Amino acid sequence: MRQVDMDYVVIAALFMSGLYVAITGLVMELWGFHQFFLHNYAGYITALLAGLHLALNWERVSAYLRWKLRFRPGRKRPTQLFRQPRSGRRGFLLAALAASGGFVLGWLLPGLRLRPATVPEGIAANYPPGDIGQFYHQSSKPGYWPVLRAMLDWGGQPARYKTYADAKQVALPAPDGYRGLSLEEAIEQRRSRREYTAAPLSIDELSRLLHASGGITDPSRGLRAAPSAGALYPIETYAVVHNVTGLEPGLYHYAVADHALELLRAESLRSDILAAGIGQEMLAQAAVCFVLTAIFQRTRWRYRERAYRYVLLEAGHLGQNLYLAASSIGLGACAVGAFLDDKLNDLLGLDGEQEAVLYIIAVGKV
Repeated sequence: MRQVDMDYVVIAALFMSGLYVAITGLVMELWGFHQFFLHNYAGYITALLAGLHLALNWERVSAYLRWKLRFRPGRKRPTQLFRQPRSGRRGFLLAALAASGGFVLGWLLPGLRLRPATVPEGIAANYPPGDIGQFYHQSSKPGYWPVLRAMLDWGGQPARYKTYADAKQVALPAPDGYRGLSLEEAIEQRRSRREYTAAPLSIDELSRLLHASGGITDPSRGLRAAPSAGALYPIETYAVVHNVTGLEPGLYHYAVADHALELLRAESLRSDILAAGIGQEMLAQAAVCFVLTAIFQRTRWRYRERAYRYVLLEAGHLGQNLYLAASSIGLGACAVGAFLDDKLNDLLGLDGEQEAVLYIIAVGKV
C-alpha cells in the first residue's frame, strides 16, 4: 500500500474513532455514566491514529515548523508547504465539528424537553420542562379528602408470591452460618465497583446475597430482610447469571418463599444485558446481574396514588442490602439505573406495566 493510500485510510479511521468518542461522550454526559462501551479504548485508538497521521505527514509538518521558526521577509518558503493539501484537514475539521455539535446538542437538549401534556398549564408552570416527577410528587401528597379517594376503584390485592410453575427449580444452599464483615465495617467499605475479575461466584455466595437482600427472615410472619410499606413486598428479584459455580448461565427468578431459583432461560445473556444496559461494560463482566422489578398492584390496591413512591423506596432498600451483603462477603457491586426499559422488560418477559424493571445491581469478584 502506497503512503498516500495509507494516509487516507488513517484519516478515515481517525474520523470514525473521533466521532465515536464524541458520541459516546455525549451519551455519558446525558445519562450520567461513569463508563460506556469501548469509550476509553476508542479514545486510545484516536490518539494512536493521530500519532500515525502525524508520522505520515512529518515531512510537511517539520518543513512548516522550520519555516515558521526561521522565516524572514524575502526568504523563500519551503516547497513542501505548497503541495496540494490532503483531505486530512477536512477529516480533522469534520471531527471537530462533530464533537462541537455533540457538545452543543447536549447543552441544548434539557431546554428542548417539552412539558408533560397531562399537566394542567397552571401547574406545569411551577416545574422545570419535562419534569413529570415533580408533578407526581406533588399530586401524591396526602390530601384533605382521603375518604373520597378511597372510594375510587384501585383494584384488589394480587398474589403475595410470584412463581413460574413450569420452570425448573434450583434449590439454594441455606444462607445460615456465614459471618463476614460487621455491619459497621461493611458500611465503611461499601463502594460502587465497576471492574471485576473472571473468577466465578459460588452458589453459596449467591444464596447469601439473595437472602440478605430480600429473603424471608421471619418465617412465622413472612417478613423479609428489607422493609416494605404494609409488608406487601412488591419487588421481585431476577438473576442474570454469567459465572456462578454450579449454575448454568441464564435468566433465573428468585422464588423467595422457597429460597430457590427458577430457571427461565438457559443461555448466555451477556450481550443481551449489555445492550439493555446501554453498553455499560460491567454488566457483561459481572458474575451475576440482579434485576429488581415491581408488581405495582401489590402496593397500589392499598396505598393508591402514593404506591409508586413506596415501591421505589423499597427497591432502594433491597439495593442497599445487596451492596452491604456484597461488601461483607468481599465482593464488588454496582447499582445501575440507566437502562432501556422496554428492552430489559422484554429480556425478562415482562409487560412493563403490571410488572416493570426498576433497578440493576451488578456483582462480581474484585
